[in-house]
Amino acid sequence: MAKADLTTDTQIKKAIKDTIKTAKTANHPIAGYKGLELRIRPHKDSQDATADFRHRYTHPITGKRPYMTLGQYPALSLADARQYHSDNMQLLAKGIDPIEHRADAKQKEITDRQNTLQHFINEWRDIQDSKNLSTGTINKNKELLKPIESQLGHMRVTDITPSIVIKFINGIQKKHTYKGLRVRTLLKSILQIAKAHMIIEYNPASELQGTLKNHKVKHRPALSNDVTAFAKLLNDIDQLDDARQLYNKSILQLLSLTFVRIGDACAMQWADIDLNAKQWHLEPQKSKGRGDMVDSIVIPLAPQAMAILERMQPLTGEQKHVFHNSRRKKAPYHHMQEVNKVLNSELMNDGKGYKHIHSPHGFRASAKTMLMERLGYDELITELALGHAMLNKYGKAYNRMTAIEDRTRMMTKWANYLDDIKAGKFDNVIHADFKKAAKQNHG
Repeated sequence: MAKADLTTDTQIKKAIKDTIKTAKTANHPIAGYKGLELRIRPHKDSQDATADFRHRYTHPITGKRPYMTLGQYPALSLADARQYHSDNMQLLAKGIDPIEHRADAKQKEITDRQNTLQHFINEWRDIQDSKNLSTGTINKNKELLKPIESQLGHMRVTDITPSIVIKFINGIQKKHTYKGLRVRTLLKSILQIAKAHMIIEYNPASELQGTLKNHKVKHRPALSNDVTAFAKLLNDIDQLDDARQLYNKSILQLLSLTFVRIGDACAMQWADIDLNAKQWHLEPQKSKGRGDMVDSIVIPLAPQAMAILERMQPLTGEQKHVFHNSRRKKAPYHHMQEVNKVLNSELMNDGKGYKHIHSPHGFRASAKTMLMERLGYDELITELALGHAMLNKYGKAYNRMTAIEDRTRMMTKWANYLDDIKAGKFDNVIHADFKKAAKQNHG
């Protein structure tokens, strides 16, 4: 039975009610628009129905008569349906199939969305989530991502040019020079993913030297040349109260003996310590994703370092971390800022503290300098001891067990050297002759 043509919203609403009563699907032509109709489908066991505008037309090439659903009433109004019909008729007049045209437009929209920087930011995040990153690194990455997402995330990567990157980074560097450089490095990594997908041929965040402000590196304070002052520092640490400062004292002593980073010392785990072999199997927190650091390192523990662990074992041996702190839920171990506070407090250096004089990180510089200049060790073994990635003569990285026997002897000699200078014995100094050594190596 032919249905009356619809011309108004009132007629549409009445047609929907009538169709619900009959419980049968009905198609109503829209007056004045050939092929445009409203299909009404009653819902089973419900006094409701779905009404869709459809346009049936003749395909310009195949001659077939497909239906194209335009949208659902009332979300799509009668006026909108008429406009869609007119748009389709214009396409057909040009020999373009409306359904194919819509599919192409949708695909282009998807492609454009996938080509935005935000798409590759999300992919970069997925890659980072697959790594075992420290909480500190995760938080730093979040902070660096904020300006990238807010200012560039909406842009298509093909529209991001070097000039846009320079303007973006310069804006950050007006207040934070170093942060701007770090944001640029992260942006470069994200854009490199787009380059790997062949969306862009050139990374616009590359090769920007001379266009950005340089950051002057400020080395953390360290007593590396004044042995007498360094010996006083060690004695100040040893004189800390075992009752109130046991963790801070033990961690500072371990830093002087092992010269690891403070975060690694505070997060030290019993499971990583081989008490029989007297070794610490460490995966440095800051080494993840860094080409200049090894992913893991075996640290020989001198008798003096073992004594510290033996002192801690009755207290925390049943816990996961050597310096267990139950009050910290996410990271249940001693906070490194507490160590900083004590080192800089009036408890140290005759009430003056060591702020701007020596930092926890400074033990690495002190050990490196004194091992070479005072005890005569070479660049390779000291760099291996610091966990730096070193290449052998074949261009391959030394593995973590390289020179383990030599490093074990070195760590014991270093610990004994610290005991000697604490006792005021400074006459055991060996001044390395690096020029002579260089001649021998090239002879």
